[in-house]
Amino acid sequence: MTEPSLALQTAIRNRLIASPHVMELVDPHEIRDGNTRPEAFPSIILGAGQVEVAGHYRNYRNVTCYLDLHIWAEGEGLEGAKTIGGAVWNAIGRELSVPGFDLHDGIRVERSIYMRDPSGWAHGVISLRAQMGKFL
Repeated sequence: MTEPSLALQTAIRNRLIASPHVMELVDPHEIRDGNTRPEAFPSIILGAGQVEVAGHYRNYRNVTCYLDLHIWAEGEGLEGAKTIGGAVWNAIGRELSVPGFDLHDGIRVERSIYMRDPSGWAHGVISLRAQMGKFL
């Protein structure tokens, strides 16, 4: 069985790369897994995932999966990061297919926050939540 947050991360990356609006703003090679400030800008770093087991049944498991997307953009202002963030929101939408899992209520953006990094780069974090299930 694929780990739920990895399956969600893969589906999110595929959705972002399939979006012409996101591709106008970010090179597909800069939409990737990672844990540090990127070397190339703009970029979207697929951050750490978290999985909470929401219920075990005889042959089915429910989980709530959380994933943060880190958006990095050049410039003193936050406009670039927010523009990319808007394209990400629109690309993800509510209907998403995660191979091997059922999405019970689609995917939800829980929050977004934008800040200036001490290095001068604009940094945004979009936090996602998905309730997922899988037959075992």
